Amino acid sequence: MCLLITCEGGGNAVPASLQQGLRATSQSGKRTRRPSMPADLQGDSAARWAAERLSKQLGAPLIANEFSPHLVDVRRSLHHRSLFSTPCRQWSVEDRDVLLTEIYHPYREMVERKIDSMLNRYTYMVHLSIRSFAFRGPKGKPRRTDVGLLYDPSRNDEVDLCLDWIDEMYDQAPMLKVRRNYPGRGINDSLTKSMRGIFNSRPYLGIDVWLNRAWSSRHVQLRDEALDGLASSLRSLVLESNVESDSAAA
Repeated sequence: MCLLITCEGGGNAVPASLQQGLRATSQSGKRTRRPSMPADLQGDSAARWAAERLSKQLGAPLIANEFSPHLVDVRRSLHHRSLFSTPCRQWSVEDRDVLLTEIYHPYREMVERKIDSMLNRYTYMVHLSIRSFAFRGPKGKPRRTDVGLLYDPSRNDEVDLCLDWIDEMYDQAPMLKVRRNYPGRGINDSLTKSMRGIFNSRPYLGIDVWLNRAWSSRHVQLRDEALDGLASSLRSLVLESNVESDSAAA
């Protein structure tokens, strides 16, 4: 087994070609006011920190999107209504195309190439896509879960991996409350879902790891201890899997 960690939403950069200003749009042949950048370009810093720490602890490669998710969401399919943020939907077609050609396509192609390379070298691989979620849901109800593992329940390998990982977390990260396919669903539109489609005939496992910002965004020792517990519990599974693979090969 090998691991790849990605973080799609942790950046805050803007393409250089857009920093000098946006093109004015037109409607019914009349020029309209020039659109603006999103007011907030800060990305998911909690997820970025977690992804970097997990990558270091596990010795796994990390691919992180450096551009702001408030421009274009590289997790989404091209047809998804939330591909562009609300301000960016008002941009000209040319400026939106810049987001696709300079951010969206290069990032997804880089992840796809890395997965393909790893699958050519290892028996199977696990892709962890890291993000965080707000403590309160859309209706203001508190989300009491610390970690959500999202996967496709029709894929037995992903089910088994998450069940085994949760068992290991009970021992090595007992401070964390973990739920499966919460606060989202693993079959919803996402980068891992797209990669499952591309590598459908190959041993690819795509897991979205969602971390509650109630703890993952706090600069305290408990946060790092929790992340290290996540890493050590997964490391145990990797070692166990590799031992079983070596035994089978012998």
